[in-house]
Amino acid sequence: MNRTVLAASVTWCLWCLACAAPTVVAITSFMVLKRMGAVDPAAGARFAGDAAASGSFVAGQVAGTAFATMAWIKLAIAPVALVLLAMSMLRRPAWTIALLVAAGVMTAASHVLDTRTAAVGAAWHDAVHAGNTEGALAHKSTMDTLHPWAERFNGAASLSAMAAGAVALSFAAPRRAGS
Repeated sequence: MNRTVLAASVTWCLWCLACAAPTVVAITSFMVLKRMGAVDPAAGARFAGDAAASGSFVAGQVAGTAFATMAWIKLAIAPVALVLLAMSMLRRPAWTIALLVAAGVMTAASHVLDTRTAAVGAAWHDAVHAGNTEGALAHKSTMDTLHPWAERFNGAASLSAMAAGAVALSFAAPRRAGS
């Protein structure tokens, strides 16, 4: 296999993983921690008597960390993957390049929303830990506004990364006989 195609394949897989992994972490965290009624001792009595809300609060901390971390990883790896994918193609129809560019733009937009949403989530958790009810409500309201957009853009980034890589690799250099 051509080394460029191999490098493009590996970076593409890492890019897709960085896009999709935080969603898997979030879904799992919310299912498990909410059901368990996980408790954050630093939240005090804020969620006393509401095990599901307490579990969601703890799951939000886990998911926020995953999204914030992977946002930077996917932003770092996407340009490398995009360049390698473009280099690996023998033919480069304009629409394939447009698909690669769109995937890059979606990844950048997702990065912005993921990091912003994670920062607001962290501010909400910090306000709850500090007992600042007014600040917690304000951050929670902002979080409720940002979160649906972050979900949409993260999904679009994941799907566009998968599609762009698959299409680009379909135009990649074929295997040489005997390799």
